[in-house]
Amino acid sequence: MNRDHSDVPTPAGYTLSNTGDAWADAPGSIAISGFVDGDVTLGLPRYRLTALAGGTPRPAETLRLAELLDARHRVVPFLGRDEEQQSLGEWLTATRDRPDRAVQLIHAPGGQGKTRLADQFADTARKAGWEVLRAYLDPGEPDRVTTGDQRRATAGLLVLVDYGDWWPASDLRALFTDPRLHREGPVRVLVLARAVGYWWQALRHWLRATLGMAVDEFELAALAPDADTRERLFRTAAARFAALVSHARIDAVRVPDLADPAYGSALSLQLAALVAVAVSHDRTLQVPSTLVDMYGYLLDREVGHWRQLLAGDAVTSGVEQLDRVVLVAMLAGPVPYHVGQAVVGCAGVGSEPGRVAQLLADHSTCYPPRNAGWVLEPLQPDRLGEAYLALAIPGHRWSSYAPKPWAVGVVRALLRGAGMPTAPAARVRAGALTVLAEVAAGWPHVAAAVLLPALRDDPALATAAGGAVLAKIIDLPDVDVELLARIEPFLPPGRHVDFDNVAREVVARLAADRLARDPDPVERARLHIAYGRRLANAGDREAALEQTDLAVAAGEAAVAAASPETSALLALALHLRAHRLAALTRYSAALASVRRAVELLTPLAEGPGDDAGSFRWALAEALDNLALRLSHVQLHEKAEVAGRRAVELFTGGRRSARGERGLAGALANLAVIEAHRGRREEALATVRRAERIWRRLSDDEPSVYRPELALTLNTVSLRHAELGQLSAAVAAAEESVGIFRDLVRANAVAFELDLAAVLANLSGYLWQLDRRTEAFQYNAEAEEIFGRWGGANPQAFSLHLRHLRENIAAMRAKQSPVDLRRWELGAQSFNS
Repeated sequence: MNRDHSDVPTPAGYTLSNTGDAWADAPGSIAISGFVDGDVTLGLPRYRLTALAGGTPRPAETLRLAELLDARHRVVPFLGRDEEQQSLGEWLTATRDRPDRAVQLIHAPGGQGKTRLADQFADTARKAGWEVLRAYLDPGEPDRVTTGDQRRATAGLLVLVDYGDWWPASDLRALFTDPRLHREGPVRVLVLARAVGYWWQALRHWLRATLGMAVDEFELAALAPDADTRERLFRTAAARFAALVSHARIDAVRVPDLADPAYGSALSLQLAALVAVAVSHDRTLQVPSTLVDMYGYLLDREVGHWRQLLAGDAVTSGVEQLDRVVLVAMLAGPVPYHVGQAVVGCAGVGSEPGRVAQLLADHSTCYPPRNAGWVLEPLQPDRLGEAYLALAIPGHRWSSYAPKPWAVGVVRALLRGAGMPTAPAARVRAGALTVLAEVAAGWPHVAAAVLLPALRDDPALATAAGGAVLAKIIDLPDVDVELLARIEPFLPPGRHVDFDNVAREVVARLAADRLARDPDPVERARLHIAYGRRLANAGDREAALEQTDLAVAAGEAAVAAASPETSALLALALHLRAHRLAALTRYSAALASVRRAVELLTPLAEGPGDDAGSFRWALAEALDNLALRLSHVQLHEKAEVAGRRAVELFTGGRRSARGERGLAGALANLAVIEAHRGRREEALATVRRAERIWRRLSDDEPSVYRPELALTLNTVSLRHAELGQLSAAVAAAEESVGIFRDLVRANAVAFELDLAAVLANLSGYLWQLDRRTEAFQYNAEAEEIFGRWGGANPQAFSLHLRHLRENIAAMRAKQSPVDLRRWELGAQSFNS
């Protein structure tokens, strides 16, 4: 197949979708009696969709001082954001030019008011007849009572997704493909995030290209950009807080200097107002002058809350023990009760089971969990909890807040996850790393004291929370190339949707550093090859070609040493350059490049010595590549000679995974060439032999070998069609399309062109079976994909778009037969 086999996808297991609301909480068999409309899941889902509660919030008079800032309690009236509310209202309304399914991202730093705006918008939508669900990223059991019934009549469905940049990419994709989001009628998904970046770039493309959703985004501006607006909002909040805080004197509230841009956010203004109100009863008290001091004031009040509960026998744990559990909750919570037990034990906060249970109960008394059966509810609002964590870690300059000498040990213990079962340990490690990366971005000492030392000790930790978190980590100022070099071996070795973009960035920085040291040509060639592969995985075809060009140039310089190793290195660079050129449909140049690779490898593979065996594998792969390129330029007789020689080499060596997949790819490509030479029955037999190998490999590692199986199934369908076996052609093509749709969900950039080609082929078979509505539908979908790619790179893809449009015109004219079987993905795959 036309693919660089060193860049195969990373295994990710099996996924079942488009089934129902039934699940098994533990491994084992599952039996379902009756009709299920929804998802059938083994193991708890990775997220929950729960109806947004519409009732009266908890009485403000019962809230602690810090709780008055929590957006969910809505203590301060919602003010401003008129333009944003109007824009969201227009987005909610379906129009002719807006599809039924649309996604909107709102991003801004924490405390800017994203949650309040979303909640206000959700209330408006609910009153207008919309069903509103909130998506939670946790493994808890779905709400069986309050989750909306998709069959009841509503104006539409609105889903709120908070902390979008904290979700693993695979979980976000699973959410967007949830059947509840693909019911009839309008569906809107509002995503909130602190930052855009790699995670959003990949998701945005996938939502548009694969799910056909309209995608928009905007950055939420500061609520109060000028001093007058800030003072007005400050006084509004202060008046509300003064009605709730005992002994407050609104006439004695001192307004701080609001000229600082830090007071532009909703949370900072409300924080300043709350603290000013809290100290207004005593003019001898000094009003905290910075936001950090204000957070510190609230944290002191939290400690006072613990002491009051202890004095009243509501809890039995001491203040320092509660302090430790609060830190654990900030990093790991909230979690189900049994996970909480393991987390507290892992952190060294409690050891005896009875003591652990008491600590969890006491913490729940201090901070009641939102979900029944869960524990370790973190401090709210988020910024307060993050300030608590930062002030607990040694190294900050705020002398009024002594760091906790035990804090670093607790954090490191949670990152190690020692003594915990594998799955909970992985979840806790990922959660703690996510929080640390976020806090470290604003508090450099957290990176210096905890996060970066932990990564240096255990660089495998860098990938524990997914690509979005790793992207935040590598952007920290103190991350140097030495640390990146330690992280590099733990990046997924091949294509991985969650890491491809950040892996490209890591390798780019390392390559720049290493190349700046003026390495010898051999090392330069290896660096350009590695970076080029990362660029190709990320879908940057042009930049990947540039790197292989540089690799070839370095290889040319290296080959002057005239050793077998340097010749093989140059051959590898030439071989890969042929793949990169073919990915941009530059077939003649690709042929010239791979011809040279074969010339270099042939004497090495035919020579004596133990190394000849490994050179034979390389030669076989290069010959298979050569066969593809000869086929591209219509030299089918020569292509068959090269293809058969590749098959012989793959079957002649000792059996190995590399040899098996090489043989399967060579057979599939040989079948294409045999078909071009008019030997149709022989071609079908050859490709079915390849199909059997790929199925066997795919059964063992589906996420690695399903792309090759999908490509081969397209070839199978073409061979059946050539023999007039159209029903069999449709069956094989439909299976190929199904696999490619799954792959596009994982990495649209890498796979959607292949999907478009198979759709075009399937359209031709359906037309000949007189299933013309479906034929138009599939061809139009293929045209849309090629149209986007042709717009970005007309030289490479406009020809394919023109062919598709010619086919559609022919179908509309009802010319018969219409030949839509143009894409032999073995010989003309768009993946390299």
